Amino acid sequence: MDIDSAMKNPMATFGTPEALFDSPELTVQQKRAVLRQWQDQLEQFQTADDENMAAPGGRTAGTADCLRRVTNVLTKLESPT
Repeated sequence: MDIDSAMKNPMATFGTPEALFDSPELTVQQKRAVLRQWQDQLEQFQTADDENMAAPGGRTAGTADCLRRVTNVLTKLESPT
């Protein structure tokens, strides 16, 4: 697993936040870092959409849903088992 690639483009690497969560190749700390990066990217896309600026790759209708899912997975990782 190339963690640098995962940090740059989590969606291309994992497809979904749930797939990242289930990945046996990353430590919990790495998963958190990638999810936080993903969350930051999605928030930037939302801000660009809110300001009527085109997000990289065009508008993404599922940005809000993906952000919610990333946040849910982060919460799961951070809650004690």
